[in-house]
Amino acid sequence: MHQSNIIFLINDDVRAVKGKYDPDSNSTPEMFKTMDPTVKVGDLAVVQSSTRHGYTVVEITEIDVEPDLESSVPLKWIAQRIDLTKFEEFVGQECEAIATVQAAERKRKKAQLRKTMFGEQEDMVNQLKLANHAED
Repeated sequence: MHQSNIIFLINDDVRAVKGKYDPDSNSTPEMFKTMDPTVKVGDLAVVQSSTRHGYTVVEITEIDVEPDLESSVPLKWIAQRIDLTKFEEFVGQECEAIATVQAAERKRKKAQLRKTMFGEQEDMVNQLKLANHAED
């Protein structure tokens, strides 16, 4: 038994889960351990690694897996589950802000182009039967 498995013998709250480093890979998911009861399939989690400051991200593919306590392979910890709720909210707000600014810019450019093209004749052009636009 690898010493990293001892925690399963002394604490029943430790869970074994599996996760993949690369979502596009056919690689076998690796097993990790966690004390977080909220970790679920599909979550992204920061895990111990030998790269990138000692941590990297995996996607959880299985939860509550039965660990092989006799295995000599060390099990790494999940440092934390990534909660993307606030991030996704900010990104949505940013998209809304960008769309609003772009709409305002289109409206401004259209009004400016009308003024430039029609100049003093704008009232006369607006009276044409074909003319139909909201006043700016």
